[in-house]
Amino acid sequence: MNIEGMYCLVAAKILDTATFERVWATNEEILALPEDNFCRMLGGALINFKDDGTGFMFCNTGKTTADVPADELKEALESKEVIEMDGYLYMAQPKNWKEEDGVIYIDSGECGEVFGEAINPWKPVVEFGNTIIVEDQYQFVPAGMTPTEVKKTVKEVKEVSDEAKALVGTFKGIYKKFVGDPDTAKGTDKELSLELKADCTGTSNRDNLNITVPSWDYKDGVFTMTEKFLGTIDYTGKFEGNTLTLFNGEPANPLTCMYVYEKN
Repeated sequence: MNIEGMYCLVAAKILDTATFERVWATNEEILALPEDNFCRMLGGALINFKDDGTGFMFCNTGKTTADVPADELKEALESKEVIEMDGYLYMAQPKNWKEEDGVIYIDSGECGEVFGEAINPWKPVVEFGNTIIVEDQYQFVPAGMTPTEVKKTVKEVKEVSDEAKALVGTFKGIYKKFVGDPDTAKGTDKELSLELKADCTGTSNRDNLNITVPSWDYKDGVFTMTEKFLGTIDYTGKFEGNTLTLFNGEPANPLTCMYVYEKN
């Protein structure tokens, strides 16, 4: 495999704010992100591999040489961390490479240990059609070529049981009991809502927050649900008649409180 030359970004993994997972997005999707989204800098990224084993990945800052004061521009360019191309300023990140037994490896720059084992910073380059995948994060095509394939994130389609289908819909609820002081919540008028979708995802609306529910299930009379917001919270509960009762943790030992919802 001859890796030398300039490559253009086809797709990259970015954070999906709905699920808090990293997903593949095309270069066009990245460029269409709001201007205040940091991932937008990846749009139009370039990577250049030289025949001496050195290389750089260039990310467009969106600024031109005219946007930066002369003294700051001089300092940035002299640092070699920023370069100028066609009047635009790019962040330059080293991407050195080597070939061993016919396999191309990229130096990811990772360091440290995992369970006492030193991290190997050299990651193999994967060929995908006429493109290359670098560090399982970026897909590039040689400059001037059209990609034959584009890496995509395939979302698993979960089979929903008939038992679970009965819960699909919107629920309204209240805080029922707080652990440690069950009397606190008796007079609360805070209204909650919970939307359970047919693909076993949903949204929990409480405390003025729209919290992602990446998964829920109802099987053998037991309801389970996970919320994802600055970490994960797992719930168990039961559905009786039109009422869904949720416990943050195990019902016998809830962590914070119990929620009671009525299906609309």
